[in-house]
Amino acid sequence: STTMTDPKEKTTPTVPLEKELQEIMKLVTMFTLLGAALSFLFGREPGTLPDDIIKELAPSIVVVCGFLISYEFCDVMGVGMAKGRKGILEQSYKDLPAKEDEEVYLRQRVLTNQLEQMPLFIVGTFLCALLVNGKVASIMSLMWVLLRRMYASTYKRAGGKKLKQIGLAKFTVPCYFICNTMVMGAGIQAVRGYVR
Repeated sequence: STTMTDPKEKTTPTVPLEKELQEIMKLVTMFTLLGAALSFLFGREPGTLPDDIIKELAPSIVVVCGFLISYEFCDVMGVGMAKGRKGILEQSYKDLPAKEDEEVYLRQRVLTNQLEQMPLFIVGTFLCALLVNGKVASIMSLMWVLLRRMYASTYKRAGGKKLKQIGLAKFTVPCYFICNTMVMGAGIQAVRGYVR
């Protein structure tokens, strides 16, 4: 049997799997090159750890802790406060509206997206600080934190705008570069240490 579709329905164009894989391989290659540059230009002697691990990791620990505190107060608690302002906390689950309030939705998206980015950020920061260079890792992670805070602030204030109008890519794309470069740099540094 054939299925009839309404010609007025909008269809979303799909990217063929081969093209998607090609794009992924381009990104892997680019991040490998950036990671190699990080490892070779700023990395300590491959196969060695810092003389003072605490001193090497401390700046990155401060940056990560700062981000986690800002995430808790601005993003996690921000969702709860928005729900409180909208009276959502006074409702039972069955009484919640089918469509979420826009402010609550935007804050929830910020919280969720921050959470999605955290593992790569935290692991990448500490691996880069431990294996490559603590100062460089703390600077890169601080840039990431500042960009993510700008992302969150921009997204929360995006009520009434279309997703393309918000301009989130100017924050998220550099963050992808920062995190993936730290992870690839640490991976390359580990391989260099292993084969030396």
